[in-house]
Amino acid sequence: MSKIDNEAFEWVARKFARGLGDSERGEFDAWYAADTRHQGAYMRAMAIYNAINLATVPRSLAPEPPVWEKPAASRRRLFMFGAMAACVAATVGLTSFSALREDKVLVTAKGEFRKVPLQDKSVATINSGSRIEVEFTRDRRKINLQKGEAWFEVAKDKSKPFIVEAGDARVRAVGTAFSVRRFVHGTEVLVTEGTVEVWSKDKAAQRRQLTAGERAFLEPEASAISVSRQPSEVNRKLAWREGKLILKNQTLSDAVADFNRYSPKTIVILDTTLASKRLFGQYMLDAPELFAKDVSTVLAVPIKITADTIFIGSADDGAL
Repeated sequence: MSKIDNEAFEWVARKFARGLGDSERGEFDAWYAADTRHQGAYMRAMAIYNAINLATVPRSLAPEPPVWEKPAASRRRLFMFGAMAACVAATVGLTSFSALREDKVLVTAKGEFRKVPLQDKSVATINSGSRIEVEFTRDRRKINLQKGEAWFEVAKDKSKPFIVEAGDARVRAVGTAFSVRRFVHGTEVLVTEGTVEVWSKDKAAQRRQLTAGERAFLEPEASAISVSRQPSEVNRKLAWREGKLILKNQTLSDAVADFNRYSPKTIVILDTTLASKRLFGQYMLDAPELFAKDVSTVLAVPIKITADTIFIGSADDGAL
């Protein structure tokens, strides 16, 4: 690979391994703007990273490894990226770059995650069971979140506002990172970096500004937008980006609903008196059996695991 390609891979590796600090982000912007070849190499590197990311098998459900294991895991990830890049480049190359630029609709199936580089250097990380439409023009960047959830790392461009539409909600950002999730009863916005503006389609609710660590929720036809500062809750809710489910005093009902967003094996609570029980813990998303076994131990209730369903508790008719 050329020197420019190697530089591009280094920038992508840094960005997704640990993120870029303010000084590094300035260095990257200067490097990216210095040469059109840099821009092409960066998009090729992003396409290769995305191909590797999609090919990675989800990790099994297990408690978080000890802290001392994390750096080693990160090194292995970076090594895999560097080692596979040359192999993937031959099949991805400019073809994937072109496809990414032309994509208008991005969809994920249940249990699938996608990290998709957009043509403006922004990145969309799309959660399970989601669908977004992308529309970039000369004067604006628009995303229509039709269902599900996505987290956006927005490239700075003051001349082209980045706007996400989700039901009645509208979210505007320039050079920031935030997520948007659609519910039947409204839209949730979580900000992890920078500042975003939130308002309603009909402008009935007053426009609000959110900063990192804040959460907003907009109900359909609401006259006001609920905003609260919850940095730890924002991080907890976005743990899905790492394939994790973190429980900090969540109810069993809420935990089961989260697992059921991802797993093909549905969890069913047979004893409704268990639904409000509060739980703490951390799990991976792709094997809910361990979660159910822990619930069985902690709450002293029976479970039954079949080919496609996990039952928690006992039904009145003694189904278990």
